[in-house]
Amino acid sequence: MSSLLIHHANILSFHEGFVQGNADALLVEENKVKAVGKSEDLLTHIRSATTVVDAGGKTLMPGFNDTHIHLWKAGNLKTYMLDLRGVSSLEEMLHQLEQYARQYPDAAWIIARGFNEALWKESRLPVASDIDSVVKDRPVYIIRTCAHIAVANTLAMQLSGITKATQPPEGGLIYTDASGNPNGIFAETALGLITAHLPAYTKEQLKAMVRAITEELFSYGITAATDPAVDSLLLEAYHEMNHDNELGFRLNALPIVLPDGGEAAYPIPSLYASDYFNVNTVKFFSDGGLSGKTAALKRAYKDSTEQGILRLKEKQYLQLCRAAMDKGFGVATHAIGDAAIEFVLMIYQQLTNSYPSLIKRIEHLGLPEAKHLKLMQQLGISTSMQSIFINELGPNFAKYVDEKYLSHCYPVKSVLQRGILTALSSDAPVVGNFNPLKGVEAAVTRKTRNGDIIAAAESISTAQALQCYTSNAARISGTNAYGSIEEGKLADFILLNKDPLLTMPEELASVQVEETYINGQPVWKRQTGKLL
Repeated sequence: MSSLLIHHANILSFHEGFVQGNADALLVEENKVKAVGKSEDLLTHIRSATTVVDAGGKTLMPGFNDTHIHLWKAGNLKTYMLDLRGVSSLEEMLHQLEQYARQYPDAAWIIARGFNEALWKESRLPVASDIDSVVKDRPVYIIRTCAHIAVANTLAMQLSGITKATQPPEGGLIYTDASGNPNGIFAETALGLITAHLPAYTKEQLKAMVRAITEELFSYGITAATDPAVDSLLLEAYHEMNHDNELGFRLNALPIVLPDGGEAAYPIPSLYASDYFNVNTVKFFSDGGLSGKTAALKRAYKDSTEQGILRLKEKQYLQLCRAAMDKGFGVATHAIGDAAIEFVLMIYQQLTNSYPSLIKRIEHLGLPEAKHLKLMQQLGISTSMQSIFINELGPNFAKYVDEKYLSHCYPVKSVLQRGILTALSSDAPVVGNFNPLKGVEAAVTRKTRNGDIIAAAESISTAQALQCYTSNAARISGTNAYGSIEEGKLADFILLNKDPLLTMPEELASVQVEETYINGQPVWKRQTGKLL
């Protein structure tokens, strides 16, 4: 029987009962943790087939689990799409778009993602005429960083049949100019009016996108992830990759039930469970994003009459939730604004009576009220939040919402104090940096990219943030097989160059993952800088 012994390590784990300093060695047999203890004791277990690693005092902890990351979309920015994250002006975006169109003259559509107009000096969304000025001979579709707003050029609208008479689907917006003509900006379910005409990705292309992001996952120590919006073709791709032993990391897929711009629901898929791949929860979207003013609020956005968009219809939403839960699925719902959170909790309260033990998650939970947290605690509702938004999208929040909202924006501490099961995650590629240690830093410092602090009272400790990225993250996904360093768990762990618990909060993102292990096998080492 093959085994691995790592000794002289600073072992951290964030499960109940773990005491730091009581163990500095880890024994793995096959793919599971066999023992955790002192080096002098476990070194006696060395056999001829034992691989022995001296950690040299490095920190060993469970692998990170990103419970809300759009894997294929993040991979798409490395493969088939123009990455506009980081562009600092409309002019720069248009220049990159023009260059990309010249570089790929045979592309039927030009598709891009990642701009954030709130950080530009122009501080306005681009419109069709802007895009037409650099590319008008081919259809162009540009997705804002939040993915709840997008801009199409004139040809893209023409090919999609968009005219002045086109009505947006319920839960969607078509922006217009002074004459009432569509200006190229679409939001929420209205995105489907354009995306229905985009060239469809093949299953092999989707697999290529997932492969393209895997090395970056491992370099950040991410050994498990949840893709929170999976359609039927992507689900097939994931099943095939799992069958062919191609995934390499633990994956939890959340199939979507309602397509953008469509009334007909997708069929509820089948439950699936294995060591690497699980499908046990379906996904809905109740509102949009706070950074683009489409999250559904009870009060208007600052200097505006807008209150965002509530995307779901109560009767249909409840019926579809029941249909999924009748098959044993849990339910996860995107809800950021206070109005959306209240709407979702109204439905979850009804579902809890009939399905008390099934997963009920709220994704994001950007602006909950105290009464919402109290109800979540009572109903056993969990949440996957994004502290990294404070860092990357904080300037948007400060610009668009009033001080009262800002004072409890993404209130991780308040949520944890209520005893609500909470995971932290990235929602990449909504953010550019999905390093969990950057997310931990943001949860502790609450600093924006500009150095401002948002809702300082909602800061949590480094240990709490690491727990949200490890043991809590496993529990919210409905598994107890990994997420901590303890006997019987799958041997997924990482080695860090220094102890995050002893690192200054502002320097947490500088902590580096040296090695990433899954099933007790190294899959990535910084020394080689590549997949193993």
